[in-house]
Amino acid sequence: MRLSEILKSGETRATDVTLNGTLSPAQGKAFGEAIVLNNDFLKRITTDITGRLTKTRTAIDASKGMLTRHISGKKTTENKKLGVVGCTLNMVNGVKLTASITDEALDDNQDNANFEAEQFEGFAKVFANDLLYLGLAGTADNVAETAPFLELAKGWIQIAREGADTKKTTYVYDATQKAKSVVDGLNALCAIADSDISDTMSILLSKRDYQLYVDYISQEHQNSVVFMTGVAKQYKGRELIPLADMPDGVYLGSPIKNFVLGMARDVQRTRWYDNDESALKYKFVVRPDFEFDIKKFVAIAQKAV
Repeated sequence: MRLSEILKSGETRATDVTLNGTLSPAQGKAFGEAIVLNNDFLKRITTDITGRLTKTRTAIDASKGMLTRHISGKKTTENKKLGVVGCTLNMVNGVKLTASITDEALDDNQDNANFEAEQFEGFAKVFANDLLYLGLAGTADNVAETAPFLELAKGWIQIAREGADTKKTTYVYDATQKAKSVVDGLNALCAIADSDISDTMSILLSKRDYQLYVDYISQEHQNSVVFMTGVAKQYKGRELIPLADMPDGVYLGSPIKNFVLGMARDVQRTRWYDNDESALKYKFVVRPDFEFDIKKFVAIAQKAV
């Protein structure tokens, strides 16, 4: 039944309006993929859409100097340099999105056979934006129903701050020389990065700090070639990724594929018509988690307090 027919008195049943249950594994995976494809950053990182609510991942370490001596008949010696590789994803706790489609919108799209599919695309876009925000700004795994947004999950920055194996440092921030302070922060980050990925890591920073960096190098070079050649998107050969949701003064470095977004295929969908609001309502529940595959390949630099 077309959505516009929901509005016709006496011509619909509760079962035409109500849609409850869990998406099939294929549908859940497709919805997760749609979320990822709606964000340029999420498209580049490692996304693990799995049928389990908890999962232990394995990862290939890109370290150097991993070869050890082999002697026939002798047990292989453990290479301590490998360290902890892989992570555990916990996707038990869901996050929900509730959205409304008004009577007016339904009326205006009576002849649009793709209307509901277009709404799903919009839902996926909202999820993508909020999951990236949560992945950067999330501070805690608060399971309470009343948990505020920033406590729905620990994001990558918080994980980097707390990790036993991640590299951490601070730098002095000078409010009178903001552009120079950005460069000082980037230098501090590069100085502590694991030697195996120091030259190949990507660096996440705020868009405001990136603009200060651009202003700084434009003053240094006094020409536009730097920007035309893309040098402004690098710092000493390392890719810079400016993101709106990164906090100012925080620089997070790691290989781009070391960032992990886990999502369970267990996606719950509910649809109903709300007579009080005169709107068709949708609720989606998605179960995400944020992690790094190899924490020793993570470096974070922050302003000194």
